[in-house]
Parts: sequence; C-alpha cells; structure tokens
Amino acid sequence: MCGRYVLDFDHGVYMAGVPLEAPIQNFNVAPTHTVPIIIDNFTGLEPAQTALLVHGQAGETGQAGGGVTPNRELHAARWGLLPTWAEDASFSAKAFNARSETIFEKPTFRQAATAGHCAIPVSGYYEWKTETTTAGKQVKTPHFIHRADQDPIYFAGLYSWWKITEKEAHNPKSPYANRAGDWLLTCSIITMKSPDDLDLADLATSGRPEATPTALSHLHNRLPVPLHFTGEPTDALTRWLQSGKAPGRPVTQPSGVLTQDARVALAEILDQAYAQTTGWELYPVSTDVGNVRNNGPHLIEPAQDLLSGL
Repeated sequence: MCGRYVLDFDHGVYMAGVPLEAPIQNFNVAPTHTVPIIIDNFTGLEPAQTALLVHGQAGETGQAGGGVTPNRELHAARWGLLPTWAEDASFSAKAFNARSETIFEKPTFRQAATAGHCAIPVSGYYEWKTETTTAGKQVKTPHFIHRADQDPIYFAGLYSWWKITEKEAHNPKSPYANRAGDWLLTCSIITMKSPDDLDLADLATSGRPEATPTALSHLHNRLPVPLHFTGEPTDALTRWLQSGKAPGRPVTQPSGVLTQDARVALAEILDQAYAQTTGWELYPVSTDVGNVRNNGPHLIEPAQDLLSGL
C-alpha cells in the first residue's frame, strides 16, 4: 500500500513534461492532504474547473488520435477518492489506495477506473516493515523508497469529482463548511501485489537487477503501481492518462469498449511495473514520520538499523 509519501520539487522541475511554476514541499503527505495530480485534458476538465497548478502546451505530450491533442496539466486534488454518492468527505480516508485487482468492480472506484485516470507524482514514499526482535517484540520500521537518480516517480491513479453535500457543508469542523454545491477533485493511488519468487525469477532471466524488487517484496505485500515515463507518446504514463474515457475527449465508442481499453492499459502497465522498481532504492528512516504533524527534510535522512542492539 502507500499511505505516506514525499513531495520535494523545486521551481522549474518538469513533471511529466510540465514545468512547475512554484516549488512544492511536503515531507509527510498523508490521506486527506491536497496533492498534485497529472491529467491529459483534451478540451476542459469536467465538470468544474479546479485549482490549476500549471499546464503544458497542446501537443507536447504527443498526438492523441482523432485530430484531438491534449494539454497536460497539474491539478490540486484531495488524496482519498470520493465517489459521487459519498455522503461526506470523511469517506476519502479509507479510499486513498485502490487495489488494481478490483477497481473495475468495486463501487467506490469502478467509474473512475474507466473515466478518471491520472498520474500522481511523488519524490518517494514511506513503507513500514514489521519485524520480530530476538525478545519476541514486533517492531515497525519506516523505510523511504525513491528513485536512485532522484527523478520523480509517477504512480497510476484515479480521480473523481465530488459535489460537496449539505451534510458536509453544515459540519462546522469541515474544511468545506458553507460550500454546499461546490465541486471537489479527489484521487487515489492504485496498488498491486509485491513481486513474488516467480516475478523475481522473471526479472533475473531478463537480466535486470533484483536487489530492490526483492527488498520491496520483503517490505510489504502491496506496491503502488509505477508508470514508466520517457516523454514519448507511447510511454506507460501517457497510455494510462489517455485510456478509457479521457477528460474532454469526444465519446465515439460504447462504454464497454472504453472499459476494456482501460483494462488492457492497466494490464500492460502492471506487466512493466516490477521492472520499473529496479531503479529505486530504499533505506530505514526515523520513526518520526509516523506522526503526521512532523514534517521536514530530516524525515528522509537515513537512520541506523532500528533493530540493532534490541
């Protein structure tokens, strides 16, 4: 799974082809926080305009087919997807991850699985490894996972628009108090199973290094789905953003065909996913990251083995 991550991007950094106009820093991103997401928008984000962080020029992300060319854009979204039928915003706290195996069937995610594809950029993410000491005590050690070359990681994501309800607007403790009828953009990170022995053997056969995928398999049984980005029109990130019903693109095919296109795109991405992790590295960090009130670059500094001497 992915329940905490890091955003540490300077002004001018390119996010999947889009330059940032202002730095973004949060070393302890948690569910319900506002985060940047990337979409390919063909004519205008639906159903309402949200906080637009920055957008690229038409055509710089490749041709989309049918004579329509997208703009690639960064938008601000609440982390934790809210389906249209959610009664209040608290629902998003349990929908920050979406299992790849069930997104096309689960009511929370099935609409977005066809018509709400996004990429979620991160500098890295945290995962906790549970180990048992010689004294029989269970200890959870946070690890920071990131690309060795320090480039952004892009996770496959889903987004959904949620219309703020009267119930939510009348909650004085809500950040959306007195905003009934306004639209809120929300998102979720898609996860998959961590690599097993057969997956690791396949990587070895293909000549790819196994060290990081092996470490990830021992760290947690779930993994956020990475999107390969090269800037080419055929890369996995573009394939995901433009599969299914992309925003603003004219609908010329039945919904079943669009869903099948989204399924095929996800299957292709999952097939590449473990290979993407071979360029990552991970190490233990301070347990301070467990408290969402803690923030700052010290959270991603390597820590000594927290189990040594126990």
